[in-house]
Amino acid sequence: MNKMLVVVFLLAASCSRPANEQASVSYDIPAEAPAPERAAQSDAPQIAYSYDIGYRLAAAQIAPVQARQAQLCRSLGPNRCLVLESSIDSSDRADASAKTSLVVDARIAPAFGSRLDALVSSAGGSVGNRRTAAEDVTKQVIDTDARVRAKEALADRLLGLIRTANGRVGDLVAAEKAYADTQEDLAAARSLQASLRQRVAMSRFDLDYTSAESTGPLTPLRQAVTSAGETIGWSLGALVTVALAALPWVLAVTGLAWLARRLGWRGPIARWRARSARGPAA
Repeated sequence: MNKMLVVVFLLAASCSRPANEQASVSYDIPAEAPAPERAAQSDAPQIAYSYDIGYRLAAAQIAPVQARQAQLCRSLGPNRCLVLESSIDSSDRADASAKTSLVVDARIAPAFGSRLDALVSSAGGSVGNRRTAAEDVTKQVIDTDARVRAKEALADRLLGLIRTANGRVGDLVAAEKAYADTQEDLAAARSLQASLRQRVAMSRFDLDYTSAESTGPLTPLRQAVTSAGETIGWSLGALVTVALAALPWVLAVTGLAWLARRLGWRGPIARWRARSARGPAA
C-alpha cells in the first residue's frame, strides 16, 4: 500500500471543524415531517422565521383561548404543527397569564397566525404586540451541505482503500482509524444539516397571554379603593415594623428604670422636686 496515500487521507480526516459551526438546534418534530421544496435547494435563500405575539384577554378567557389555539395546532397533525410548551398561571384570578410555544409548517405560518388572532378576537381579546424575525441561514446550509459531501467522498475513498488493502498492518490500522474519524465527523455534519433544514421548514410561534384591565364607569372608583387599601396596608406594615424594632429598647429602658428604683437611685428630676418641696417648708 502506498504509505503516502494513507498519510494524505489521515491529514484530510483530521482537519479541524469550522470555527463558526453552530450547535445543532433540536426541534421536537418527527423525522418524517415534510420540508418545503426550497429547503432542499441549496441555491435558494434559506430563511428561518419566528413569531412572537402578545395577546390581551379577560382573565377568564385566557385558559379557554390557549386551549383552542393548542387544539388548532394539534388538528394539523404532528408533521405540520406541534406544541412544544404550554403553561398558565391563574393563581391571581384578576391577573392571570399564560405562555405557549409551538412550531408550524413554514408554508402555512402566515395563515396559521391569522387563525390564532381570530380565536383571540372571537373571545373579545386583542393583539398587544407582535414581532416577526427572519434569520438567513443560507450560508450555514451551503457550508454544511458541502462539508457533508466532502466527508462522504472521503469516507468512500477510505473504505475502498481498506477493502483493497494489501500492505502492512500498520498502514491498514491507520486507514481504519481515519475512516472511523471521518464517519464521526460525517454524523455531526448530517445532524447539523438536518437541524438547519428543520429550522427553515418549521416556523416557531411564541405566544404570550396577559389579562386586560376591565373598563367601565366604576373602574376609576375600583382603582381608587384598591389604591387606598394598598396604602393603608403599607402604612400598617410600616407601623408594625417600627413597633417591633423599638420593643427591645423599650423593655431594656423599663428594666433599667425598675432596677434603679429598687436600688434607691433617684434621678435629677426627682431630686429637684424634693428640694422644691423642702424649700417652702424651710
